[in-house]
Amino acid sequence: MAPFSRVGASSKPGAIQVRQWRKNKAIEAARLLQMASLLQASREVFISQRKLIGRLQDALDARLPTRPAPGIGYERQFTEVFAIFTPEERELHRLIRSITEHGLRPLNLAMSDWLSADITYRNSREVGTARGRLAWKLNPLDTHLRLWHAKYAAWIPEYPEHALVYLADEEDHGLGFPVGLDATVKEVLGRMGGSSPSEKANAHGT
Repeated sequence: MAPFSRVGASSKPGAIQVRQWRKNKAIEAARLLQMASLLQASREVFISQRKLIGRLQDALDARLPTRPAPGIGYERQFTEVFAIFTPEERELHRLIRSITEHGLRPLNLAMSDWLSADITYRNSREVGTARGRLAWKLNPLDTHLRLWHAKYAAWIPEYPEHALVYLADEEDHGLGFPVGLDATVKEVLGRMGGSSPSEKANAHGT
């Protein structure tokens, strides 16, 4: 019976290690799922806002066909004619602005909080891997959001004619949103169901 007792005793630390590894992975996955949810919500809110922007632009194009100068972005177009909006146009503009204030801004603040608390994904140096690509995108996201918050503070609260906070449009006020971030987050999440180091060792008979 002694040999079996020794085997049981020696295998217990390995089991604890595996459980801890799984717990840590679950925590990491939950954190990244939170970011994935924020990105999805932000994308959906942005798409909803763009539909309203299209409606306002169509209304202005129909009423003021010679209005927009070449190369002028949405925000500049809207501010130039803000004073002569019809009631319907003013309502659309108010909704667009409200989405910036109460839709996009809370989501951007939540993403900034996530990035400030992250000690796992932004520091990855795994070159050529999904985690490495994620780190390469998360750090520009942090810069983008800081610039977004700065422009919001200068652009929105005291100026009702402004409705949008864009950085990489025709005005070129800052760094754009990292391209492909959503897909990279999903890729990393998809790779997080692998075996623990101890399980891999056991599978290879070591």
